[in-house]
Amino acid sequence: MLRTAWRIARDPDRARDALQDAMARVWAQRDRVRAHPNPGALVLRITIHAAIDGLRRERRRLRAEDRTELAAWHASLPAGPATAAERNEVRALVLDAIARLPEKQAAAVTLRVLEEQTYEAIAAALGCAEPTARVHVLRGREKLKHLLRDLAPAARTAGGKP
Repeated sequence: MLRTAWRIARDPDRARDALQDAMARVWAQRDRVRAHPNPGALVLRITIHAAIDGLRRERRRLRAEDRTELAAWHASLPAGPATAAERNEVRALVLDAIARLPEKQAAAVTLRVLEEQTYEAIAAALGCAEPTARVHVLRGREKLKHLLRDLAPAARTAGGKP
């Protein structure tokens, strides 16, 4: 079980955490495991899911930290006409980058990030399935990250961080 968790997590601490989560799930589902025709396979499947869930939790935590850091940077900017002009310039660059995305990706990113819509609402607006809407958002964000990669160092420098 530990080896399986490590193959997914690629970190000893995360693998041990995933193993503990898996063991707790196996214990909670011990009657189901006992009755399963191949209990070893079920235990490994539970371990795999626990490791993947741990990675997803870590990713969500890092995204939340990034948002917090960005909000703190944004709040630390001094008020004034120069800052307002810089914000307008950054906004224009971001909107230009969004305009350079394919139509459905641009719409999906705009609805998700700027309008804070659910994936279900995005799918309805785009006339596609919810998983497809998620893919449009994901790919759009990846392309935006690539298009705006030069903007992030300038923003951090302007905020007083090296």
